[in-house]
Amino acid sequence: WGELDCLVIDMPPGTGDAQLTLAQSVPVAAGINVTTPQHVALDDSRRSLDMFKKLDIPIAGIVENMSGFIAPDTGVEYDIFGKGTSQPMADEFDTKIIAEVPIEPAIRTGGDEGKPVTFADPTSESAKRFSEAAASIWASIEEINAKGGVDNQAVQPTTPPGVSACSM
Repeated sequence: WGELDCLVIDMPPGTGDAQLTLAQSVPVAAGINVTTPQHVALDDSRRSLDMFKKLDIPIAGIVENMSGFIAPDTGVEYDIFGKGTSQPMADEFDTKIIAEVPIEPAIRTGGDEGKPVTFADPTSESAKRFSEAAASIWASIEEINAKGGVDNQAVQPTTPPGVSACSM
């Protein structure tokens, strides 16, 4: 890859071994939680955000995906899955909503063609919200770096090499 400005790793929801191993292996500059407005998804998101806190990973914010639906024929945005339900969770974890991204046909079309909506349809509402989210995330990373960056020393394994923490 060469030198990177930013590497985004899309992890499955949860707080399992993959997330812990990543946090122990490299200093994670910021955690971003992507959720949907449904309450069951918010429960999973709370666990992920709690894990970020426990691992001293700065939280850049929350993206509420499927936050409304934009009708292709009228451009009207409808609230079909709930919208704005992530704000209380953001308040609880002292973070912000980075974006509320609606379902919009341009996202699927771009995905099917292998072209992100920000490239395929940059004037769409979803593209604008994704672009605003990217700018917000980058600003958070810059702020974290200006304060000295991150350190993952506190989350290193404490067992001897080759010994599983589960066997102790």
